[in-house]
Amino acid sequence: MSANNDKSETSPAQQPTLERGRFEARARALVYARLGLMAIGLVVLMVPGWHGKLDIPMPMAAYAYLGVLAYHVGSFLWLGRRHARVAIFISLCLDVLVLLYLVAASGGIKSQLMPTQLVLTVLFALLFPSPLALLPPLLTLPIVAKVDQILGIQQLPGDLLLLLWYSALNVTLVYVIVYLEGRERLAQSELMRVLGERRTSELAQQRTRIARDIHDGVGAALSGIALQAEYLAAQPIDEELSAEVADLREAAAEGMAELRRAVSMLHEEFELATAVPDYVSAYAARHHLSVSCNVNGREPPLEPAKQLALFRVLQEALSNVARHADSDEASVTLTFEGDEVRVEVRDDGVGFEPAAVEAGRYGLRNMRERAAKIGGRVEVESAPGDGTTVRLVVSGESEPT
Repeated sequence: MSANNDKSETSPAQQPTLERGRFEARARALVYARLGLMAIGLVVLMVPGWHGKLDIPMPMAAYAYLGVLAYHVGSFLWLGRRHARVAIFISLCLDVLVLLYLVAASGGIKSQLMPTQLVLTVLFALLFPSPLALLPPLLTLPIVAKVDQILGIQQLPGDLLLLLWYSALNVTLVYVIVYLEGRERLAQSELMRVLGERRTSELAQQRTRIARDIHDGVGAALSGIALQAEYLAAQPIDEELSAEVADLREAAAEGMAELRRAVSMLHEEFELATAVPDYVSAYAARHHLSVSCNVNGREPPLEPAKQLALFRVLQEALSNVARHADSDEASVTLTFEGDEVRVEVRDDGVGFEPAAVEAGRYGLRNMRERAAKIGGRVEVESAPGDGTTVRLVVSGESEPT
């Protein structure tokens, strides 16, 4: 089997989308947490006895509040845009600076605002679960202790115990969040794997059903035509009718071969290395031409769409040889080299000027369109009286999105 099965695990292309969705969901949750804190801040501003303890004059306190509100709203509006993670991270760092000032102005390590530092640690850990990203909230504790020392606030044994307690709480929170984050990622990966396996199974069932319907329906009809043609060929008929019956038999045989190829593709049993020589042999016999076929290298895994495009280009190129080349000999070369697949059809016919006739050659246009859809290219080399070479080059890697 040469076709790739659908991947059952999260692909690299899906991973950034999942990460972005997870981040945006948590960033929106950050908005609600900030709304709660801003509501508390508004109450503090409205009660003179409360904001007076922060040693900030009222107009200045209001301006500071509006500034914090402005960058909160700005970071929220930036969600979904480029560098949204940077904007959210900067806004959280500004929150840390605001908290440092408020704590220093309201008693230092013993400030009633110190528990807010734990909230910031949780927010950083949820949105940016990496050691470097967690430094801003974790550095708050030693910075507060140093500011207390600079301001001449007397350090009591209880203050050291309080600092150690906050440190222990921070470490515990970070550990729990990182642990749960890892479990969530594993659960999501397992879910994607299960969904991928289910999708693969459903696709396989659909392909089997379609292949069975084609075989039993179209296959039976073509078999009936072939049998009728054989019956007519055995009857005493004139030469003209006999030739038409022979053409009918060939058309039915070609249709059956095409049907078998389609069914084998649906069953993911189609192999270019086998199908191409078989088709070339049948083509040579049908058109009474000498056509050689060479297969080089080992066939890499290919998506069914690429296999079909390669085979259709081969068919179209050989059809052009029969219709336009006026050639007695042709050659087909199928080359597998690493992840690259090349199909080359060469004839010794009359040739043509590619630039002069390509605009009117729908076959050449179709070949180029097929190649473009799978990330490949078609090369045509020809000159009047010098034969023609048609080459399709395709990479065996995943299809472009």
